[in-house]
Amino acid sequence: MARKTKLEFEQMQEVVMRLLRREEPAAVLAKRHGLTEATLYRWRDRFIEGGKAALANGKAGSTDQSLRIQQLERELAERERVVAEMTVANRVFKKLSEGLS
Repeated sequence: MARKTKLEFEQMQEVVMRLLRREEPAAVLAKRHGLTEATLYRWRDRFIEGGKAALANGKAGSTDQSLRIQQLERELAERERVVAEMTVANRVFKKLSEGLS
């Protein structure tokens, strides 16, 4: 089972930056901070992907994440429409049932 790192976000960022700047070898950085090299490289890859996404968001084109957000917003609007229709129908049925009593 994987264990959670005790490093704060800023510390994780600094370790990755040191790796990217090649200030120290990955093995030394990992050992000093109680990490595996695989964890350190995974953090580096996530850091780089985040940078790519940030640059892409500045362009006119949409990223996978923004497309997903748009899809979820459409689904939410459809659900809200259905709930509104059901609310109206429920009120009508309630008034009809009160009139029958």
